[in-house]
Amino acid sequence: AARRCCATTTTTTAKTWTRRRACRAAPVARRRVGVRSRASAIADDTDGAAASSSSMPEYLQNASTPSTMFTEHAWGESVELQSSLLRAMRIQWTHGFTSTPKSYPKCTHGFGEILAGMQAAACDAIFDVLPGDSVMDPFMGGGTTLIVGQTKGRRAIGVDVSPLSCFVSTHRNWRASLASLDALSALVSDAADMAKTGEFSAPPVAESSDDDGVVASEDSGVPKPWRPMRDALRARLAKVSASEVDARVFEAAWFCLSVAVQRTQKSSNKRRPKGKGKSGGSGNIVSDNADKFVKITDEYVKRVLEFQAVCNQHDPAAPEASIHNMDIRQFKLKDEDKVDAVLTSCVYPGVYDYQSFARKVRAGSGAVVTSSDAEAQPLSSTFLTTTVPGDRHWPKEWLEGEIGSRKALRSDPYSFKETWQRDTDAWVAVVADCLKSGGRAAIMVGDGANINTRTSIIEAGAKSGLIELAGCTMKHVGGTLSDGSIYNQARTEHLILLQKP
Repeated sequence: AARRCCATTTTTTAKTWTRRRACRAAPVARRRVGVRSRASAIADDTDGAAASSSSMPEYLQNASTPSTMFTEHAWGESVELQSSLLRAMRIQWTHGFTSTPKSYPKCTHGFGEILAGMQAAACDAIFDVLPGDSVMDPFMGGGTTLIVGQTKGRRAIGVDVSPLSCFVSTHRNWRASLASLDALSALVSDAADMAKTGEFSAPPVAESSDDDGVVASEDSGVPKPWRPMRDALRARLAKVSASEVDARVFEAAWFCLSVAVQRTQKSSNKRRPKGKGKSGGSGNIVSDNADKFVKITDEYVKRVLEFQAVCNQHDPAAPEASIHNMDIRQFKLKDEDKVDAVLTSCVYPGVYDYQSFARKVRAGSGAVVTSSDAEAQPLSSTFLTTTVPGDRHWPKEWLEGEIGSRKALRSDPYSFKETWQRDTDAWVAVVADCLKSGGRAAIMVGDGANINTRTSIIEAGAKSGLIELAGCTMKHVGGTLSDGSIYNQARTEHLILLQKP
């Protein structure tokens, strides 16, 4: 019996390795069938969901009535506008921004780490009060407004000063071809196989020195367990030319790897109950990380396919979003490109440091991309092409242009309010200039640094000729929730609707 068991095991192992060798011999062809079949299935599911969406989703039903957790106040001549804005704010406060409510299309929302953002379903609800077929977000963040706008058939424009926001938003808004997704899946899977076997040769990692001559390796921000996977991907991409695949496939591969590293770091920092350790895995951390990378890339491909399917419900589908990495105060649209609507969750005074967070991510999980990779591969994103400085002397595009940062409040608290209003006047003036006549701007903003941002935004709008139509304000009723935890969004927030005459 023992001999029969051993013989069976040997035969099975031989068959397994035969299948693996065959898979590696023709990886692209095999995976192309998988991507295309998934695309077809997702399109069918999306069409079916659209056809059966006659009843109101539960999250919308819940948002149609006041919550006992918040105090809310609405203003404006139109009761209908008040109701629509309150509904959107209830969704925002109930569901946060990192996930989507049940039954709402997930698309690429929440894929990749950003500091703060708007809930996709809340954004969708705000579109009900915005006219036309185009939209702009002057504080784009992760690109929620652009994604939702495209799923509604609108031309979308996004602007953000943060290189991280533009990097994440670009990949969340990628309307990739099936061929590009085929190539991405195949390259990542091949790189994962190479990492497991160790059969690859990657270029050496560069080093940089600061003004004092202290040498630092570009490896320093990458966790050691992830370096073999990073090097395998470098080696695999080095064998591909930009003429063979869409150049954006290279950046998408690095994007998925940075997300994989982020998620692993977050999960390792979570506290586990006493006696509970990590479960699953092969015991080989390099192999486990390679599998995680493939799994996360597959998730990304699926999310992009869903995004494409929802966009394609419109005939014609909206064009791919236009994304600009710059200070909104320096932005300008040509007359023929002006928009019907602006929808944004702008900066909150003295609450976040977006540029600091972008540098932290680039030096951490974003460090999977080295300077030699940026030179050898067709990478165009500022996030990827900027070398992490060993002396912390970052280029100016990583340091300047942020409005109302917490760092600015700490640096000069006495003049912060005056500076905030001046900057708010400037970016609201740009919004007014980018709007067509009759266009509307919906602005979500929270108070901070003892500044009433409702008054601040409305005053800035009036200076630029924008008329206040309606708005609402929400505030949490107390410091804790029913389970005793402290609510993390306890600041007063407003949703303000302005119109250009």
